[in-house]
Amino acid sequence: MRTQVLEHEKLRLPADVVDRLLDLLSTDDRFRRLFTQNRHEALVQAGCALTAEQLRAATPLRCLTVDQLAGKEAIAGAREELRAHLLADAAYSNPHALESGAMHAVLRHN
Repeated sequence: MRTQVLEHEKLRLPADVVDRLLDLLSTDDRFRRLFTQNRHEALVQAGCALTAEQLRAATPLRCLTVDQLAGKEAIAGAREELRAHLLADAAYSNPHALESGAMHAVLRHN
């Protein structure tokens, strides 16, 4: 189990964490609130092996910052595309795809 992200290393979320993240974002209102308030802790709850403090120290995860999270139905409807985007090599250097109103535009450009 990894317990750190090396300096200048790009964080890559494992597929099981991405799957759990998308499941929770498309179904769980409490988790959705947590994600918008503290994305590092949300990733821990989604199964990330690093602690929120380790994640925060390693990367700000600006790519997962949203002003208004897309609706549960929108995330569920684009789940496979979002999964592919979040697992792609360039996922964390591209604009985030979970923003309300921006998801489909971001996904079409990948």
